[in-house]
Amino acid sequence: MLNRLTLLAIAASPLLAACGATYIEDSFVETLSPVSTASAVTQTVDLTFAEHIAIIDTSLNQLSDAVVENDGSGDQILASLLESWEAIEDDIKTDFPESHFGFYEVITLAEISVERRRPADASKAWKLFIDVAASIQ
Repeated sequence: MLNRLTLLAIAASPLLAACGATYIEDSFVETLSPVSTASAVTQTVDLTFAEHIAIIDTSLNQLSDAVVENDGSGDQILASLLESWEAIEDDIKTDFPESHFGFYEVITLAEISVERRRPADASKAWKLFIDVAASIQ
């Protein structure tokens, strides 16, 4: 019986020794500068509501093919789409609150399609957009 306890104590000693204080050596830690994810996006400041809707429509129409191509154009199309969405989101919330969730779904599907490279989500976003946009016209 004593031999078993001795063997158990010897076997457990490396595990207990590993429970010491933990510290981070600063010399091994890199200081990273923030990465800029801004792409070349057209300035959409002076566009009308209808022009933003048209940009979103065109972007969503092209997004599925861009995701399939996987050449980076999907990121640019999504950036343009998001810029137009940001410009009109407050107007949608104010003037068409019942349609805001539908637009939010469209934008979320578009983002997911690019992030996860799922062209079917881009197609679904465009089809949903057509219905949502028709409800505000």
